[in-house]
Amino acid sequence: MAWVGDGVWVTIRLDSTLRLYNVHTYQHLQDIDIEPYVSKMLGTGKLGFSFVRITALLISCNRLWMGTGNGVIISVPLSEAGNKQASASTTPSASGVRMPGAVVRVYSDSRENITTGSFVPYCSMAQAQLSFHGHRDSVKFFVAVPGTGGMGSSDKEGATEEKTGDIALGSEDASPKCMLVLSGGEGYIDFRVGDGEEEESSGDRISVAIGAPVEKKLHQGTSKSERSHLIVWEVALNE
Repeated sequence: MAWVGDGVWVTIRLDSTLRLYNVHTYQHLQDIDIEPYVSKMLGTGKLGFSFVRITALLISCNRLWMGTGNGVIISVPLSEAGNKQASASTTPSASGVRMPGAVVRVYSDSRENITTGSFVPYCSMAQAQLSFHGHRDSVKFFVAVPGTGGMGSSDKEGATEEKTGDIALGSEDASPKCMLVLSGGEGYIDFRVGDGEEEESSGDRISVAIGAPVEKKLHQGTSKSERSHLIVWEVALNE
């Protein structure tokens, strides 16, 4: 379940369909089936994609993030295209006066920044983006945290200690420049390459060579494909 504005996206366990409902009237607004999209992008016979189910949901950066039981991660931009039709029934009449019995929405918590008819998170799979970086097993969860302006900002030669100090201290009013979206699950796979055991074994040799005996002991008896992984996306925020 994922909620924003006046809409909530809901999915049932072991189902590939997302359903959008109005949080106030409980009206069913939209259905989205992601299985045809995943099958089209990755193929029906590849890595057991015969059955797609949604296991994780998140709304962040004006996008709906979906994780599946096959480790596939999809993000779809939210759209206001459907809001015009939805808001037409709640607009005042030509005289500027609402008809008797019209719906009046009351919000008690101003901290949520929600106003009357604020936003209904419609989306279209025609604008969906599939990440070629995924997990070998189901996507367990999504988390979104504010960033400080880029993963590579610390590598710039022009960075000074004074600037670093300013970032560390930071004013409370400073708004984040980006969001970091993290997905968690077992194993990692690049769907463009596929299931390569040779790459995993060579990756283990490299990690040991650069000096990670603690990590090797920690995961002793566990192959790389079975370890828990976090995948991080950096999404810039519009200023």
